[in-house]
Amino acid sequence: MAKADARSAFQYGLAIFTLTALLGLANATQLFGALDRNTLLTHLHSGTLGWITMGVIGLAIWLFGAEGKTMAIRVSALSTAAYVLAFWSGNFYARGIFGVTELVVVFYWWWFAVARGMNEGFGRLDIPKLSVIFGLTTLAIGSTLGVTVQVILATGGAIPQSPDLVGAHASAQTGGYLVLVAAGFLEWLLTGGGKRTTAGLIQIALLFISGLLLSFSLLLAAQLGPNASQALPGIATLLGLVGTLIAAVRLGRAALGVSWMAGPQRHLAMAVGFLVLAKILEALLVQQFIAAQGDVNKVSIGLSAACSALISAIISASIARRPAVSTSSTSAKFFFAASTADCTIATGS
Repeated sequence: MAKADARSAFQYGLAIFTLTALLGLANATQLFGALDRNTLLTHLHSGTLGWITMGVIGLAIWLFGAEGKTMAIRVSALSTAAYVLAFWSGNFYARGIFGVTELVVVFYWWWFAVARGMNEGFGRLDIPKLSVIFGLTTLAIGSTLGVTVQVILATGGAIPQSPDLVGAHASAQTGGYLVLVAAGFLEWLLTGGGKRTTAGLIQIALLFISGLLLSFSLLLAAQLGPNASQALPGIATLLGLVGTLIAAVRLGRAALGVSWMAGPQRHLAMAVGFLVLAKILEALLVQQFIAAQGDVNKVSIGLSAACSALISAIISASIARRPAVSTSSTSAKFFFAASTADCTIATGS
């Protein structure tokens, strides 16, 4: 059943989340001293590509009503865990091998969503389903860039400065994938979905184009020249901010109508505000990037982490909302733990 498969994906995600939280706390408190680069990369990927994506897989299964995905979920969890641990090992061969297997996992779930959309008819899909499909499309693009970097390192090559594969990979994941799936799941859980409006389609288009444009502007910054390479990130951020504001307006009435005694549902209401705040922080981050003139030392690492932390809190609120995971009481505790860990990540990075 879809419920059992979704629960399984959430549980595997929670196991990976434990590692994310522990590394985040260690990084913030410096209890074991400064963490090395391999550990920091493990921390990063156990979050964005680890528990968050396992949660997205579970929510996508629930949203599209799939069944019989138990083995696919187990393989996905195993591959994801192996890729995360490969970063911790510092072994480039392991990163390259498990990066490829993880890319297969990403494309499997991308095709799962696309195939479900084709069966229903893209012209009839509601906004939450379309948002998740376009979000997973951005994930596939960003993951391809990221795994390309790991394969280059595994084969003894050096990461090229132009094109900027690392910057393009990171911006696609945070500026496109996470925002699209977060907005889609919020709408589904707050309103029940089922609607397809012009404003919703514009919202998806703006968020999708924003993520691609931001990634493209970083990927080909050297080829675009100084003027275009500085202007395009600003344009991309503006489009994303407008798309996010449209989402906030569309979901505002439903969010304001949630009672503060409504258990996990109130977390979703708060998450609408988190979505807007994350985009505002991203706009400030891009402004810093433009002003830095290529000097990354002038860009706030904490601000970058805070953007991802807010989106992480939204995904955790969506997972905690589903009764398939736990009762209202334990769901609230999970949201609190995830939010606390995300804040630790933001301040400790």
